[in-house]
Amino acid sequence: MPETYSIMHRLERLALAKAYIALTRVMVDSVFGKKPADHSLLLIGSAIMVGHAEDKPMSATKIAQYIGLPRSTVIRKLNQFLKAGVIARHGNVYLLSIERAHNQTKYVTEAMRIFRIAEKDLKASELDT
Repeated sequence: MPETYSIMHRLERLALAKAYIALTRVMVDSVFGKKPADHSLLLIGSAIMVGHAEDKPMSATKIAQYIGLPRSTVIRKLNQFLKAGVIARHGNVYLLSIERAHNQTKYVTEAMRIFRIAEKDLKASELDT
């Protein structure tokens, strides 16, 4: 095994990486089940959720700018979401489908648990913000 070396802000990076992995797995399960996931779809779906939750739905152009993907990729993925019934298009903006918006999913509870663990781990940090 190769010799390791220290990592600056090790505990903070560890907490954030574990939270990211756990949260991504929960979101993948929520959206895709056990099928392999295209993580760009998670970014796009998250952007749609942000716009919807803030009452500022986003267009394909705004989503692309928000998450840093090419607009052509975003449009292609939006069409996949539309076909699957996950989102709805209203004019040139996108929202969660009514079914998704009104669905109480277990991933919200699990995601909040993950954030609480990460918050606890980060509070133990001596790193100033």
